[in-house]
Amino acid sequence: MPAMPGDSLLIGIAQLAIVVAGFTAISATLLPGGSKWNQAQGIRLRTIVSTSFNVAFESLLPLIAFPALADERSSLVLSSTLIAIYLTAVVLIRARQTVRARALHMRATQLILTAAVGSVVLFALDALVFGSLTVYALALCVQLSVAAISFYSLVSAATGPSPGG
Repeated sequence: MPAMPGDSLLIGIAQLAIVVAGFTAISATLLPGGSKWNQAQGIRLRTIVSTSFNVAFESLLPLIAFPALADERSSLVLSSTLIAIYLTAVVLIRARQTVRARALHMRATQLILTAAVGSVVLFALDALVFGSLTVYALALCVQLSVAAISFYSLVSAATGPSPGG
């Protein structure tokens, strides 16, 4: 059976997601000795790891479905459907944790939740309308931006405000 079209793109996104997960180790070293993460920072740290691994596995899902379905569009629709359902639950859980941590007012948190919801919407649209590798890859990248924003917010909190931004 031939390879699924776009397989190198999806494998590349999976590899990038694993690299982003590796940045979590850097995040863990940002606090001075003896300091602890506050509740909101702990959520962001877990978000980097879980989002990165989710994106890595989600990138591989259509490649796993393709041999069974023998159709690119069906593989993408099935994968998008499963991910949209799963991510809806994840976003609701993270939103509840964020509210409990009283971090919903923070700009980074609002941006993270917006990107998370955006990725859910893109996966749902891909499942219901497009069945497109382009939309699927875009949804993965938007989802991975959740980890990137989380990482940046931890770095900026640990190092203080930067000049000009």
